[in-house]
Amino acid sequence: MRHRINKLKQLNTGAKKKNVFVRNLLTSFVKTGRITTTPKRAKVLKAETDAFFSKLVKTYSRYNTEAESKRECIKIVKATIFGEAEGKKVILEWLPKYLWGDKRTSYVMSYKLGVRKWDSAEKIMLKLV
Repeated sequence: MRHRINKLKQLNTGAKKKNVFVRNLLTSFVKTGRITTTPKRAKVLKAETDAFFSKLVKTYSRYNTEAESKRECIKIVKATIFGEAEGKKVILEWLPKYLWGDKRTSYVMSYKLGVRKWDSAEKIMLKLV
């Protein structure tokens, strides 16, 4: 029986490895603003990115003062993103952009690029909107 296991979001790594792998992907994605990867990894990364940014937007809007909101968002970013420069980029560039836009979902666009030459794997480019 299946019991709430989403096969689309499974990567063939262990539980701890998967968490670190997805966090690494998310860090690289935030750093550059776009990333090219395979369809399975793209689905996982898109879901994780949408969940991450929607959590930040909800947390920011939950508190009354800006200082409290920023402090709580910084805690979430430090727990998720590797690297101080990437964390600052999330707080200073991406978060204000999403707060002004009144968006709750759909932070990532995906584009099909065709196949790789050497192994014929499909490529997908993800881009932060």
